[in-house]
Amino acid sequence: MSKSYQENASKALERYLADVAPYATQKVEEEQPQAAEVTVLAIRAFNGIVAMCQEELSDADEDHLQYVLSVMCHIDVNASGEVLCGQINGFISHYIEYYRPLSEGDDPYLAVSEENFIKLIRLKNYGEKLRYYLKNFILQHKKRKWYQFSISASKYRWAEDQLVDIETALATIKYRIEEDSDKMIQKIVDNFYIIYICLLALVKYSRLKQDLILELSVNAQIDRIFYMIDPSFQAHALKNKYLLYYHVVYELKELHSSILTDM
Repeated sequence: MSKSYQENASKALERYLADVAPYATQKVEEEQPQAAEVTVLAIRAFNGIVAMCQEELSDADEDHLQYVLSVMCHIDVNASGEVLCGQINGFISHYIEYYRPLSEGDDPYLAVSEENFIKLIRLKNYGEKLRYYLKNFILQHKKRKWYQFSISASKYRWAEDQLVDIETALATIKYRIEEDSDKMIQKIVDNFYIIYICLLALVKYSRLKQDLILELSVNAQIDRIFYMIDPSFQAHALKNKYLLYYHVVYELKELHSSILTDM
């Protein structure tokens, strides 16, 4: 590892840690809301919501679907493609983001928003690449019997110290991602009726009109929801307290699969 190479790597790590720092300060800033214990009654209520949405739209014609989307979701299916996609995107954003308006002087990094979430995922991915590079450097050179003569001990200490910093930063990012994802999925559970009936109505309307672009747009919105709730879903796997999350994911996957099957 040349001196200039080490300097460049150090600068890259410094930039990375500087990007992570604003999120790290929020780790214990506020007490996080906990998911309520899931009961059989809660699951039945959730399944009842899904059944009610499906029954309400089972025989819906074009006019009724337009009415539901207009009155309940503020979506005008007769709008131009760009406007319609913007309306759908705005509707989903409103019901999935755990957003708290910031007062003057508040730190924008406090906001649990899709924008911050995407930045966190990028930081996580970049940090994992840096970690892989450092681990690989240490491993490959330690395999050589003569490594202690070809690589100075100070460079190994540097790599190992940097690896500790990366692991700490990644742990912070993972914590924040899971917490933000957990808040988002809890909001989705609270608003599942309006989210599900909107997506279902859009799917049915797109099929009646044979509008493939609209179907693809709905599919993209479901993928978008999956992207943001997956960290929480994975973190709480097989925990009874979060059993309702499985039902949310299952129903969205069913709708997602029905779109793909129809194409």
